[in-house]
Amino acid sequence: MTILVVDDSIFVRQFIKKYLLEINPNIELDFAASGEEGYEIYQEKHPNLIITDLLMPGMGGQEFIEKIRSTDKKTKIVVLTADIQKTVKEEIAQLKVTAFLNKPINKDSIKFISGLVEE
Repeated sequence: MTILVVDDSIFVRQFIKKYLLEINPNIELDFAASGEEGYEIYQEKHPNLIITDLLMPGMGGQEFIEKIRSTDKKTKIVVLTADIQKTVKEEIAQLKVTAFLNKPINKDSIKFISGLVEE
């Protein structure tokens, strides 16, 4: 199982890494700090699950998801966000994301993500 985490916050990336590897040390994790970097890794590795923030410098999460969904309708995508307007959430939901998780991320969020890994 390969997971790509795309978030400009190093704290979020490290939190996810620490707790996901505690639950399942066999997960392969890749990290990106922007949508551009995340898309490059996606094209190279085709992860099973993507966890992405929406608000990032450069290419934001919505554009990142749209690029992936233009050719890939199956990869699971979890959106992490601190605040999302209803209209934005509806637009992103139309892109068939797997789930929305609120920031700040916590151990319950990690358990949810871990459940997606096991599916």
